[in-house]
Amino acid sequence: MSDQEDPMRTTVKPVHQWTTMDGKSARKSNIEKWLFWAMFVWPVINLVIAGVFLLGQFGDYVLFFGSPVVAAILAGFALRRYPATRKFLKTLVGLLLITTVLWGGFLRCTSLAHQGELLSTIEHTYSTYSDAEPSLSMPRVVFSTYYPLVAQPLFHVGPADANATLRGRIVGMFGYTSLFLYPYAPMLGPYYLLLLLITPSFLAFPVFWLWVVLSVLYVVLPQRTWLWMKSSVVRGWKRVRHQV
Repeated sequence: MSDQEDPMRTTVKPVHQWTTMDGKSARKSNIEKWLFWAMFVWPVINLVIAGVFLLGQFGDYVLFFGSPVVAAILAGFALRRYPATRKFLKTLVGLLLITTVLWGGFLRCTSLAHQGELLSTIEHTYSTYSDAEPSLSMPRVVFSTYYPLVAQPLFHVGPADANATLRGRIVGMFGYTSLFLYPYAPMLGPYYLLLLLITPSFLAFPVFWLWVVLSVLYVVLPQRTWLWMKSSVVRGWKRVRHQV
């Protein structure tokens, strides 16, 4: 029996630690891949709808009322899968920051809220369109009231600005870029609009700049910095509780 294999001996297959980790990494990669795919296909869907309906009202409704829903779904799903979706969330936050500042109306709504005129502007615009002749449908009145608040380009350019000069070429590139990035601009519209409606007027600009700073920091700072900040806040809070 010394030279023969013992038939009663149990063979144990070695299980390596990285076998499970590779499976988890693959699932994480697939999750982020699907989220990126969904985010980048949204402008294509809007272009297709605009082409099919020839820039009609339905395309406007999908863009300005559908974009916030898409943003909420993507962000909610990514937060549930965090930290596997950290890279996607950084990309989404950075993209929404750029597009909202360049083509969104957060800054204009902040200025109106600071002056205490945001609610009165909404009421005046709504009454103007609801009393218009010929009469407009209720969805169109709501859209016409909502659109100017969430679609305010930071730089107003027109076809005449796109010429053979260096500035004209930059303007032309800006215009072509906006065709793809513009569908992301309304994604935060109803959320910052509601936030500014309940924010005191003297806090309107601090809220806006806090959003800008936190967005930039989240995109730029590495993960270990956020972990250090979190642990520092937790330690400070524990000290305060012990002193109280």
